Amino acid sequence: MLYFKAASASLRTRLILIPPIFLLLGIIAAIVATLVDTPSRVAAESASGVTIGGHLIDYALKDMEFSVDPDSALQRLEKELSHVRHIRVGYRPSPGSRITKPITPLGVKQAPAWFINWFEPKRIVETFPVIIQGERRGELVMSSEPADEVGEIWGELIFLIGLLSAVSVGVISLTWLSTNYALRPLRELVEGLDRLERGQFDGLREIRVAELRRVGEQFNRLAKSLAKTESDNRLLIDRLMSIQEAERKELARELHDEFGASLFGIRAAASCIVEATSADGPVEPRFKEIADRAEAISTFADAIQKHNYRILERIQPIALNQVGFFDAVHHLVQAWRTAHRDFLCELETPDEQPAFGEDVSLTIYRVVQECLTNVARHSKAKNVQIAIKMSPDQSTFIRVADDGVGLSRDFRFGFGFLGMSERVRKLRGRLKVSNGKKNGTLIEVTIPPVERPVAKATRTILARDTEGFIAHEREHKGSGDRRSPHRP
Repeated sequence: MLYFKAASASLRTRLILIPPIFLLLGIIAAIVATLVDTPSRVAAESASGVTIGGHLIDYALKDMEFSVDPDSALQRLEKELSHVRHIRVGYRPSPGSRITKPITPLGVKQAPAWFINWFEPKRIVETFPVIIQGERRGELVMSSEPADEVGEIWGELIFLIGLLSAVSVGVISLTWLSTNYALRPLRELVEGLDRLERGQFDGLREIRVAELRRVGEQFNRLAKSLAKTESDNRLLIDRLMSIQEAERKELARELHDEFGASLFGIRAAASCIVEATSADGPVEPRFKEIADRAEAISTFADAIQKHNYRILERIQPIALNQVGFFDAVHHLVQAWRTAHRDFLCELETPDEQPAFGEDVSLTIYRVVQECLTNVARHSKAKNVQIAIKMSPDQSTFIRVADDGVGLSRDFRFGFGFLGMSERVRKLRGRLKVSNGKKNGTLIEVTIPPVERPVAKATRTILARDTEGFIAHEREHKGSGDRRSPHRP
């Protein structure tokens, strides 16, 4: 039923079916007209044949009445009557005899019996006495034979149906070809719109159908306008991302150099106060109170210092420049495990660390970071698998899969996915977001090898206690194996 509705709504189907419908109606009309005319035609032909046959028999019997050779006269009559249609003549030796010798040959039925019985009229039977030299030698029996005319009508009907069917097939074929040719520009327009939806702004070739040429020209102008807009948007996004990264680096430098140095100074001053008030001998109560306050200040400064490092890690990953890319990713995953203990996260990385450029390292790091954030917020999953692999041509593959609820039907990229997509696109890579084979969400990223040399990462954030901070974090959070999943 759905297929019939779809077919009936198709312009192509309508254009192809209209001519056959009219041809079918024409065939039906021709058949009906032929059948309506058949009874009168059969009756007229039968009556005409009986009339002609009766005249021939009368003339022949008059000649035979005084003939010295009746047999030859009868043969001549048989020969003459063989040319008369729609009658049958037989010779009966004596009146009342049931044995009749056929004189005219029996015709071959050219139509089905049901068709003959349907249109066969009442037969006309006439008898003619055969008198030779005054003596009756039997009689000739002539009867009408409408089967001949019915057979002819049946043959004409079959020929008409065959001819109209062949014409219909030809018309349908020509209509199908012409419809396909005429609707080709519409198919190209639909394909072009599909490409526009996918972000491909290729124009259409010239449409030679006059009614659709202007539509094609408008489509090409629209495609060019969208391509320019998309190009401008991407340039703007690239510029914004570059500005964002520069601002992050500057903010991280300010937080580390200025804010970190101030906190370090506070801790150093507090330590000096504690040391100055901790002299040998009895300590006055007011000095004891000062020392306690100084130690509290030092404790608060240490807590602020740790929060500062966490903010720095989110703004500009310190570990990327300090301990290498893979160690930084493992540190990110380990920190995520600690913050989300209900998840089982597995991370797989190659044995050997390739020489990534700063752009590639930061992009992969941000992709993994954003994927973990989305898993924690939206997936309702229990297991997460992260795999980073390298191909022989130095292409990088990132695969993040979870066993959560998967993507909804109306899923659209949010700011997180848009940011990932633009970062990957900037490296000429490809981002694919889909539902897994069983359940959950599957995110696949492919980054081709960078052809141009990438400048070494500029370490704008250097701190004497960075490594100490990472060691301190690992000591409290623990470090896991790269390949085996475990719960923290």
